Amino acid sequence: MKLSITKRAWSKMKDVIKKEKSESFMLSAISGGCNGFNYDLKLINKKNFDSFINTKIKPMIIENDDTKLLVDPIAEMILLGTKIDYVSEDYSNGIFENKFIFTPDKNRASSCGCGISFNPKE
Repeated sequence: MKLSITKRAWSKMKDVIKKEKSESFMLSAISGGCNGFNYDLKLINKKNFDSFINTKIKPMIIENDDTKLLVDPIAEMILLGTKIDYVSEDYSNGIFENKFIFTPDKNRASSCGCGISFNPKE
């Protein structure tokens, strides 16, 4: 069970990586938020990318058309099954900003409505 990434999310990641002259994104989880953990999506430059892939515990790398997403090996187990999407502002539907949305697998975690916070099930 890997992560699920929509075409919109891949497209946005590709655009941002190109614009910012970065190597990839990294997905992790950090303590906090309204539900225990926050999803953390960061740009990774070439130096940090090489450093991550040459560590003893290698991150999972998901690729789509030369766009790479690394998954933090420390947080990988609680991130499995997560769906990543990208939504554009749509005032008529109550979306007031462009952003990545994260949805956990309902069998593995619960989340609130904010789209960035989750709590793994035991």
